[in-house]
Amino acid sequence: MSVLEMLVRRRMQEEYAKGTSPERISRLLQEFFNGAEASQADVSRSMDSANEFKIADG
Repeated sequence: MSVLEMLVRRRMQEEYAKGTSPERISRLLQEFFNGAEASQADVSRSMDSANEFKIADG
């Protein structure tokens, strides 16, 4: 099991223990993964920009 899977499972268990509804837990996970995807896209764009700068600077 990956670290990400362990973190997601732990978060789900914590939310269930607090009595959070399954619908709310689903929304929390969707928000988390949407945020993670956006962060990954930002990292990719930053790396592309850095590589373009290196090539241009050459």
